[in-house]
Amino acid sequence: MTDPISVLVVDDDFRVGGLHRDIVDACTGYTALEPVRGVRAARAAVRDLSPDLVICDVYLPDGDGIAFVAEIDVDAFMISAASDGATVRRALRAGALDYLIKPFEPARLTERLGAYRRFRTLIAEDRNLDQDAIERAQRVLHGRDGGVASVSRSTTEKLLIDLLQDGESSASLIAGRAGLSRATAQRHLAALATRGDVDVTLRYGSTGRPEHRYSVRSH
Repeated sequence: MTDPISVLVVDDDFRVGGLHRDIVDACTGYTALEPVRGVRAARAAVRDLSPDLVICDVYLPDGDGIAFVAEIDVDAFMISAASDGATVRRALRAGALDYLIKPFEPARLTERLGAYRRFRTLIAEDRNLDQDAIERAQRVLHGRDGGVASVSRSTTEKLLIDLLQDGESSASLIAGRAGLSRATAQRHLAALATRGDVDVTLRYGSTGRPEHRYSVRSH
């Protein structure tokens, strides 16, 4: 199992910060740190806790959230009631991976976190990437991963499909890469196979025992 993705929420409203923390904690593969309410506290949390992702408001009581995101070497989402193009563009120039306008439905943040998790898996630091892999990761992050993925698939199934793009794999191997238990990966792979999204073949391993191997079905 891989370590969960740690997330720091920065919001001046403690109720909103707590709500977003709870959404993060409910997402598979994530853990939420205690929210903070300002730039100074956020700097200390980033220094001491090393979060993988920061979800930051634009307007904070002791500083500018966009400037804070620009200064840290951490992936970030911006969230704000500000919807003007100038603010959005400034946030993206500062390095924000996403921008969510308040208020938004919890499902929207859940969806973006699922996409970010798949994005991290596709461009893991220990992988060598070609141009196609980089472009696929960008499509995943921004919700443009049409292709083999259908709107009816769960986030976990989309992740498995993305990982199988690298070639045939067993349930055990794909589970390890996805940060899932073998049983969970097996269940989702079986569902994908039933719907015709992946092909299953039976291969004999080094121990002589047969195992199922999964690959993306060509369309």
